[in-house]
Amino acid sequence: MVAWMEKQQRENPLYEQFDRLLEVLRRYDVVLSLGNGMRAGAIADATDKAQIQELLINTELADRAREAGVQAMLEGPGHIPIDEIEANVVLQKRLSGGKPFYMLGPITTDIAPGYDHITAAIGSAWAVAYGTDFICYVTPAEHLGLPYAEDVRQGVMAARIAAHIGDTVKLGRRGRDLRMGDARRRLDWDEQYRLAIDPERARAVRDDRPGSNGDGCSMCGDQCAIEVAEACISHPD
Repeated sequence: MVAWMEKQQRENPLYEQFDRLLEVLRRYDVVLSLGNGMRAGAIADATDKAQIQELLINTELADRAREAGVQAMLEGPGHIPIDEIEANVVLQKRLSGGKPFYMLGPITTDIAPGYDHITAAIGSAWAVAYGTDFICYVTPAEHLGLPYAEDVRQGVMAARIAAHIGDTVKLGRRGRDLRMGDARRRLDWDEQYRLAIDPERARAVRDDRPGSNGDGCSMCGDQCAIEVAEACISHPD
């Protein structure tokens, strides 16, 4: 878009024809997600003047959209150091009047190609805890190539975990975690699988380990603290 604007020496046509665009969106009941083309593409660019100026413009466009009867949300960065995530969320919420915020990650370090589903999940958990409304899943193939099906699956699962972690703070949703802790105390594997965010993988990992076919697992084997304690309580002599 920038290359087109430079070559044509013209304004962004989507911005220039924004009111016309809103008419189309309202007619078909489309939710407008205001993207941020100047979002940080590396943590070195995070929270710079270009990003903040675009946020200011997007908040104004979101207000115009609402006035025209079009639902709107704002997109956010991108690549952000972990200590700047809270500031980005608070700034967006304050400037937009609390409109929904969609963060693209955020990716918290630039040196983990092949593991960016993890770097994004770390950032997403913090972002959700601070008030972000939507997060974008990132696959292990990010910055390297188009993802395969397994890359997508890993990215989606990492994002789901991040969203849950964030919600344990933002919404106080910890009941599932508490039930999991109780199931582990009772060595109730079926209940643990039921509560797991990915039951099939949890079951497959345990079943694949020799020595995990009893009440315990192969981590501690016969030295399982829970089994030892239960045995002492049941047979104190």
